[in-house]
Amino acid sequence: MIEQRDKSMRKGLIVLTLLLCLTAFTITLVNVHGQTLVTPGVTAGQAYIYTEFSTWASSDNYASIPTELQSVNQTQAIEVRISNANDSFVDTFTATYYYNQGPIAGRGSTNVNTGEITDAGFAAIIGGNLNQGQIIHPLAADGVYINQTKTGTDGRPYNEIYISEYNATIGVTSTSDRYFDQATGMLTYDLESTVDGGAISGTTSTEAVTVQLKSSPWNPQTVPTPEFQPIFALPIFIGAATLVLIVLKKKHMISGNPAIKT
Repeated sequence: MIEQRDKSMRKGLIVLTLLLCLTAFTITLVNVHGQTLVTPGVTAGQAYIYTEFSTWASSDNYASIPTELQSVNQTQAIEVRISNANDSFVDTFTATYYYNQGPIAGRGSTNVNTGEITDAGFAAIIGGNLNQGQIIHPLAADGVYINQTKTGTDGRPYNEIYISEYNATIGVTSTSDRYFDQATGMLTYDLESTVDGGAISGTTSTEAVTVQLKSSPWNPQTVPTPEFQPIFALPIFIGAATLVLIVLKKKHMISGNPAIKT
């Protein structure tokens, strides 16, 4: 009798353990699926053209413009073509055209729910049809959200993401003000500024850096056929120095909660 009772208790414990595991698994699923996941607003075949420029100023007469900003001003255009879009991923082919050298191109993908990019993915893509206050990466911990939704002069709604960060160690403040087309989630305008208020060799130096991107033309259907026809055969990836100036930098996305611009 005792042996049978022990067996019954062991069976009961096994069943209880299985039920607890199943309950925990179910709760986990509810927590994941209870979040508002986002989906791409772009579709395969669309193409977007960007131009960029940089400006730089310093009160230090001996300072020189950083090399990466000089490179920005050598960029003629950036072309982003959507090759595929599913529930979470956007596959792209990006080609950067320069004034003084041949184009550089690469393929990659962007996960709109986590913000992660692979290879030469174009990170400046968020989910489509997002609204003010909505988290842009529901499956990530960066906490970045839409500060506000505005209607542009063209009548289209745009989502603004404003982030400001201060590094007390080096006395540098960095801000980024980015606008995304609400329907597609594609970047339309990006204004980044870095102000250095630190002292260098006893001299107070103020450095202002501005990088701007804009889509021109915006309507994907009016984008002309690119002159760079062999791009689909090139196994070249966009360099990190170019990406850091044309896409959402991951360090901005994970360094802290964004501040609402006032």
